[in-house]
Amino acid sequence: MAQEQVKKNYIRNWSEYNERLVRRGEMYIDLDFIEGWDEEIKKQNDGKRGRPYLYPETLIRSSAIIYELFHLPYRQMEGFYRKLSKYIEKMKAADYTTLFRRIRRINIEVPEALKDGAVIAVDSTGIKVTNRGEWLREKWKVHRGWLKVHIAVDVKTKKILGIEITDERVSDPKMFRNLISRAEKKT
Repeated sequence: MAQEQVKKNYIRNWSEYNERLVRRGEMYIDLDFIEGWDEEIKKQNDGKRGRPYLYPETLIRSSAIIYELFHLPYRQMEGFYRKLSKYIEKMKAADYTTLFRRIRRINIEVPEALKDGAVIAVDSTGIKVTNRGEWLREKWKVHRGWLKVHIAVDVKTKKILGIEITDERVSDPKMFRNLISRAEKKT
């Protein structure tokens, strides 16, 4: 009965949802900084005293966004740029020390479009109904059953977004949609 109600109430605009996921990727790999690489470095170094900049500010800003969104360590980011520079001849791979020093000076704000979703983990566990007389049930093959607790949790905040208690006959996939719809209401 509850499953039928969930199916009737579960409506999602899939084209809108798909478009939001696609837009997230547009920001992640924005290589526009390569087109104006030389001109931007020339402007940055004009009148600068000391060691000249080797990498444009737009590369560093893109790196800062990657760092904020993916929590990619600086050495791995250097490896990412090394590999990318093999395919883009104009690009030079920034070393991790330069990335660290320059990203640290930038106050980057991640666009709201990238923050709109939550990462939710869904799992379940069983709880034995009773321990009393366990040896009798084992001897006579009497099955008492389990309580099954299905839970949805926001991975980042560790906040419980949905919880359902069933018996052991209800599978995880049957409860998934119900838990997700509860979680959507709370996020």
